[in-house]
Amino acid sequence: MSRSGIDRWFFRSCRLHSTTYIKTILCLVVIYLLNSILGVQYYIWSERSFENEYHLTMTQIDITKINEENPERILGLPKHIMSNKFIINNEYLCNHGNSLTVIQPHLLILVKSAVENWKARQAIRMTWAKNDFLEKNNIKLAFVLGENEQNFSVEKESQKYKDIIQIDKMDFYYHNSYKMVMMLRWISEYCTSKSTRFSQNDLRKYALFVDDDYYIDLNSLLTYINKVDEDPTMTSYERRTFLTGYVYQGSRPRRFLNDRWYISINDYPYDHYPPYVTAGCFLMTRSNARLFYIASKYTRLFRFDDIYMGLLAYSMSIKLIPNNDLFSSYGSSTILLNNQTGIFTRFKRYFTNQINLNSTNKPICIHGYRGEELIQLWNDIYQTNLTLLVIH
Repeated sequence: MSRSGIDRWFFRSCRLHSTTYIKTILCLVVIYLLNSILGVQYYIWSERSFENEYHLTMTQIDITKINEENPERILGLPKHIMSNKFIINNEYLCNHGNSLTVIQPHLLILVKSAVENWKARQAIRMTWAKNDFLEKNNIKLAFVLGENEQNFSVEKESQKYKDIIQIDKMDFYYHNSYKMVMMLRWISEYCTSKSTRFSQNDLRKYALFVDDDYYIDLNSLLTYINKVDEDPTMTSYERRTFLTGYVYQGSRPRRFLNDRWYISINDYPYDHYPPYVTAGCFLMTRSNARLFYIASKYTRLFRFDDIYMGLLAYSMSIKLIPNNDLFSSYGSSTILLNNQTGIFTRFKRYFTNQINLNSTNKPICIHGYRGEELIQLWNDIYQTNLTLLVIH
């Protein structure tokens, strides 16, 4: 072989090897990126069995044995105490200044909101939470806020409407678990019977937790509560642990880095979540709220409030009551009205959760309506002409 032929063979061989090497490097980079973004290694190698291992690390709480006034006697010292405080505690909302009173609202509604969402709060006050309806049906409502970066004050709004509770934690999606614990704490301190003589009253006193972008059919909710109150088959234990809503079962943790619900293997090493209710809207007895607040002191705070509530329920062996038809899920919801016709409306029904307000089994909470959208929905349903009022 001539010298020129050898050179051509050498360069062709080097080019081939270089191309193979570059391809190998590119494949490894792609595999690494996919692995990092999609979290494949967690699903295959790293995750532990929730069913077999989670209970080994949690504090198991037997609620039939604990004394709610002194749970430490059975459970030991609390492991997770939050240092957050109430900036506005609205302590007399339920009991009118008498800490021993049993004349508390039949239903308490706590609306999770943010400081800047004043339009959402005002729309709720003008529509499904009108003050005269609340008073007539023995309902109390409060908006639970955090703080915001601009230090915007809600003191004037609180003084005018007397329906604000504020905590000293920045309003942020991943801080919702803090807000949830503070709501449970607020109920325990300000809206349940302080005396053990009256504790049985809380078995038929309820708390609805809801986000500020929901439409609530209070008539449907009161009808449901009345059925629960009059159910002769329910035991005291079932009333004490009553919690219902849209229940998810068998959900897996999201390991995708760019996912809103991403959770790392370090923060949650297990392959499944326990059953949990959508935190956007759920109902429980206030006696159960006390139990959940106790459990929160023995369970490490979790990033997502709905799953955190599921972990608390799991630690107490409390079974959630599925009511997926009455409690709308997080998906977009389209309300079907008698006056809605046309091609666009029919087309939209194929891609959204359809809710018929003319059915006999009306849903209680419907997601996806905040501020002007809620006002418009109310106008469409009740043929009114409301406009959003500015808070002065």
